[in-house]
Amino acid sequence: MEKVRLSGDSANYFLGSMGLSFNTNNRSINDDGETVSFIGLSANSDFAYISEKHSYLLISEFHYNATSDDPINSSGYGHFRTNFLRKQSVSYELFSQLQYDQGRGMQNRWLVGGGLRFRLKKTEKNSFYAGVGAMYEHEQWNYPGPREDNEQLNIWKSSNYISGRFQVNDHIHLNIISYYQTGYDPEAEYFRHRISGDLNLLVNVTSKLSLNTAVFAGYENRPVVPINKLVYSVTNGIILSF
Repeated sequence: MEKVRLSGDSANYFLGSMGLSFNTNNRSINDDGETVSFIGLSANSDFAYISEKHSYLLISEFHYNATSDDPINSSGYGHFRTNFLRKQSVSYELFSQLQYDQGRGMQNRWLVGGGLRFRLKKTEKNSFYAGVGAMYEHEQWNYPGPREDNEQLNIWKSSNYISGRFQVNDHIHLNIISYYQTGYDPEAEYFRHRISGDLNLLVNVTSKLSLNTAVFAGYENRPVVPINKLVYSVTNGIILSF
């Protein structure tokens, strides 16, 4: 989707892609010697409308994991972003997001914000952009373990990113985006920092079908509840474009 909004001077058209990957196995055995089955499902859908002056993006992702020993674990998010005056070297953005992550105890996270988008470099094959902005974020978390209480966080943060698109050849594309978000929590009396990054390697098999490898990593210096500060994921799948 970053490629969609970085390329081309044409206007008034829709673009989209959908991806799906599935994994199941029964290779594990628990302490009682019983077979443990695993099911994993990942799905994503991206849609964009590019008008003469503006662009509108809707990006969503869903993950589902379950074993015969453990309860269902799922996570997902939906992100909507509008880029006003998209062709200018300095443009404007508004965005919103809704997210949840059962495995980490996140009941929900929603945020709204906006900012400026700067075109650093743009050629036919490579593009570099940076963004600076602010957002308001709400989070609700469950504590891990037997505790039944939860924790809420409402905070203003700065939200900044740098992104790049590289066309290695006619069949291989690489997209990278990295975020840095930070804000002062007045109740805890310290800053909360978040660094995250996405890397997507796309290999075109046909004009409509592609193989995709996605790598994500994120770090938070002060999680709302005691969980891992560093999380990562690696996903391989297929993408159908239209």
